[in-house]
Amino acid sequence: MKEYIITTGTVTYAIKGRDILRRKGYKAHIEKVTSGRGNMGCGYAIVFYGDINAAESLLRSSGVKILEINQKQ
Repeated sequence: MKEYIITTGTVTYAIKGRDILRRKGYKAHIEKVTSGRGNMGCGYAIVFYGDINAAESLLRSSGVKILEINQKQ
């Protein structure tokens, strides 16, 4: 199963997103992340396992602001 990092920027969006995904039966947890882009600083991300297209659609339709999605190496 593929693992993705869904960067939300705030802990509020990360918690909301994690809870939405878990209620739908997906495996997800939160991690604090650094952007590596200097001026963006730290943020929060949902680490997600599964169908990223379904997860992204669900999160966006629920009002979770997604900054970036990357597949974990």
